[in-house]
Amino acid sequence: MSADLHIHTIYSDGSYSPQEIIDRAVNIGLNTIAISDHDTLKGIKPALEYAENKKIEIIPAIEFSTFQGGAEIHILGYFINYEDPLLKKKAKEIFDARLIRAKKMVELLNKKNINITFEELRKIAGDDYIGRPHIAQLMVKKGHIEQMGDAFTDQYIGNGGRAYVKKYKISPKEAIRLILKSGGLPVLAHPVFINHGNPMQKEGIIRLKKAGLLGLEVYHSKHSKADVKFYKNIAENLKLLITGGSDFHGENSPGVNLGDVILKDYYVEKLRNAK
Repeated sequence: MSADLHIHTIYSDGSYSPQEIIDRAVNIGLNTIAISDHDTLKGIKPALEYAENKKIEIIPAIEFSTFQGGAEIHILGYFINYEDPLLKKKAKEIFDARLIRAKKMVELLNKKNINITFEELRKIAGDDYIGRPHIAQLMVKKGHIEQMGDAFTDQYIGNGGRAYVKKYKISPKEAIRLILKSGGLPVLAHPVFINHGNPMQKEGIIRLKKAGLLGLEVYHSKHSKADVKFYKNIAENLKLLITGGSDFHGENSPGVNLGDVILKDYYVEKLRNAK
């Protein structure tokens, strides 16, 4: 059996619907996937409903963007109760703040003679979950830049850029607490890639474990073999669950394909047994 436990859909910053993801996963022989959209639960129910008659397991999940000092740390939650009132409330707060943030970035870009509108942005995104990749797509579409990466610069919406607006912030501890209260399993995502921060070291992971962290994403599409070895040793030493996934975003993250990272069923079973 095989699993990919880090997948994003159109409900966050992915380019494929949950239904399209499931069809692709079945076609390439995946047995288990996790819909783990950023800061939203909206893709889970459509995925579960569509997969009812398919030979594939869908793990309800979320990926919280959290902040500790200047660093952005992502916390995955697996086997969450996506109907949990507290979890739904927090996801809505983040969602509403994201809309306000997107509108402000559009206004700042307009002041730089980037002729885009919020309504055009909504059409690109497909719904009201709007992230910076959608802004970059629209800028390319309207000829303001040549490729999406050009938007993520100091001139436009790169971190700290002239049209950048800070995110709504929750702490790693708060995300871990929310996931645990919903019956889920909190896992540190891609520990090598901590935005605005250095790769997570053992001491930082120990602090998160004390806050309730139960797992570590050892296998990731951007982890080298050395990274995998390093974090696997830490996970085993700290008795943390080991997870992994491609971090698939479809066309919004070129070069990363569904199933690029396959997690062995042994680890998936340990995850199931821990819930």
